[in-house]
Amino acid sequence: MRQDDRQGTPGQGQVSLPALLAELDRCKAGGDAPGTGWALAKIGTVYQTQGKHREALAVFQESLKVFEELADKPGEASVAALMAHLSLQQGAWDQGLESLDRARRLQQELDDRPGLAATLGKMGNAYEAKGEWEEALQHYRESMRIKEELGDRVGLGLTWNNIGTLWAKMERWEEALEAYGQGRLIQEGTGDTRGLSITLANIGRVHHQRGEWQQAAEYYEKSYALHEALGDALGCAGILNSLGLARKEMGDLDGAQETYQRGIQILRERDDLLRVTVLMHNLAIVHEEKGEYRNALSLLEEVISLDKRMGNPDLKRDMLTFRRIRRRMSMERDVQVERRELGEG
Repeated sequence: MRQDDRQGTPGQGQVSLPALLAELDRCKAGGDAPGTGWALAKIGTVYQTQGKHREALAVFQESLKVFEELADKPGEASVAALMAHLSLQQGAWDQGLESLDRARRLQQELDDRPGLAATLGKMGNAYEAKGEWEEALQHYRESMRIKEELGDRVGLGLTWNNIGTLWAKMERWEEALEAYGQGRLIQEGTGDTRGLSITLANIGRVHHQRGEWQQAAEYYEKSYALHEALGDALGCAGILNSLGLARKEMGDLDGAQETYQRGIQILRERDDLLRVTVLMHNLAIVHEEKGEYRNALSLLEEVISLDKRMGNPDLKRDMLTFRRIRRRMSMERDVQVERRELGEG
């Protein structure tokens, strides 16, 4: 799990879209070009939040044009960063990198070092997503150098976490643990509880991937405690899923069952149907391993119903799991009947 660099964006707060559109009309009518550019940028962020990516892009492009005509480099850099975030959100890595590179050049001209550090970090994120590891590492290190010069300890912890995740993707486990350890020390020193909760979970995942289930469970539990202290219910549910997997691998099926049930309850309370199907599927597997086939099938019937309602791409996998468990239950029942007939049971 990465921790993203954050850049300042035009904050719309609780302002509604109609209010922003009215603000845009006032700025245009009054000949307020800078106000027009920022109003457009804020409208774009609202569209983006609503998932209207095409509308957001069109408005950002209009805003960018305003700032270009004004030769307003700070405005142009901010909107370029917004456009990059929109592209990266959609997985358009090359397009996002193009916008980030534009923001980077402007921030260098403006000597905006905090903004430049954030942009370099996001470029690292994009290269990492493309599988271009060396480029990603180079940009993370450049971002880290600037953060060190600025005394940005929280930002340094974030970048160490990203480097650790990069090493983990390359299965260079020792380097990953070392990087996460550096981030952890900084986050503990700065009191960055949220960052620390993510780093601890990532350390747990490295142990998980190495089959070190006890160590993985210990770090997941530490991460869970911090997520709980932060009131991050969805974060808690995600950690409970990982913890359930670790406990199952350790052979603690009762512990895994209890862990999944807690996560399912959290997600049901928030009507998060997509993620709840993942935990329900995993709980069904635990019931299967315990020989509780009817409980497993009952859960999977509900999962399949939710999959169909949501158009979940996991539907095929869940149906295959259902059929496999049903066949297993039938085969074991046949064996028991045969044993009774032979007087063995």
